[in-house]
Amino acid sequence: MNTSTEPPSRTRTLQAGHVVAIGALLSAAALVERVPRFASGRRYLLCHTSSTLDHLTLTALPLVLAAGVAALAGAIMMQAKDTHGAALPVVWLAVVVVLVVAADGVDAHGEALAAHLSATPFTEGACDYVPQDYVATPGWFFW
Repeated sequence: MNTSTEPPSRTRTLQAGHVVAIGALLSAAALVERVPRFASGRRYLLCHTSSTLDHLTLTALPLVLAAGVAALAGAIMMQAKDTHGAALPVVWLAVVVVLVVAADGVDAHGEALAAHLSATPFTEGACDYVPQDYVATPGWFFW
């Protein structure tokens, strides 16, 4: 039994739930910015197909989804209080941040490729298909 009359310590501690919530918010924001309706990046008119650009586009989205899954996995693990130390929430947040940064890096590379492809002079009727309007994702880390 504690008979001390000292007031409880008022030090601020980083709660595991807060760290996981930050990761979930980062993941959700990264996903929303990739939805075409909300995208506000630079636009490129592409006249020819590029399998590399398609591949980059289809790589960035799973990275963002993986960040969301990592945030969710961190939240689930935080429910089992005996299985984590003080560093585990920070590790999950770091995983989320690394995945979001990787997705932004892939998108930045895709934008550079789109800029290069759109620099080709546009000639009516010379396109492989109806010209595609490519909207670059405005990432947070590579602008």
